[in-house]
Amino acid sequence: MSQDITLSASLREPGHPRRLRREGFVPVILYGQNVDNIALKVDEYDLQKALSAGGDRGLMNLTIKDNGDLAEEDRVVMVREIQRHPVTRDVLHLDLYQVDMDTRLTTEVPIRLLGVEKATSGIAVVQRGLRELTVECLPVAIPDYIEVEIGELELGESIVVADVEAPEGVEIMNEPDDNIITLVQPRMEEEEEEEEEELLIDEDMEPELIGEEDEDEEEEFPEEEPPA
Repeated sequence: MSQDITLSASLREPGHPRRLRREGFVPVILYGQNVDNIALKVDEYDLQKALSAGGDRGLMNLTIKDNGDLAEEDRVVMVREIQRHPVTRDVLHLDLYQVDMDTRLTTEVPIRLLGVEKATSGIAVVQRGLRELTVECLPVAIPDYIEVEIGELELGESIVVADVEAPEGVEIMNEPDDNIITLVQPRMEEEEEEEEEELLIDEDMEPELIGEEDEDEEEEFPEEEPPA
């Protein structure tokens, strides 16, 4: 995996995340083996560019400006956690892990399916299991993705982790029998029947007694008498 992506950061005082975001920055925490936690901030626009270029799943060069007592050389980092706004999906906070290029690490790598069109050319649909694989390797050996060929699968057949050949220098850490994909028959007719059943009204259902429920609510929350 290449590390052509570069991200610039500056030191910051811990706290005040809302003020930082109003100013166009995203608060960042940098940590790693034999590295004290460092509070940083990155420009929101620069961060979005780096993540879109693949920085959310690979290695990046981190340059720290105004570094003071910190070492001036670029640091190789990877994203450990991204906190996003639940509605806007804006990045609220970022955790970066400083990588030791000589130490194996564990990370997640996406699965890329090959031969999907051929596998689903008949009466079959792809039922996904795992979408990522947990791998252990040196940072320089982290693959962008792991390819899984499914073009020769027959209806009802599956591919599990044990069927996947890992790239050189990469060890897959998932359980061997974890399912990645199964070719199954479409369930269109069954789903339509279930939807129709949900729309049926039970004619024997008793009508809702609004008056009695209102009386129950009044009994649960009686009005307090004014003080004498």
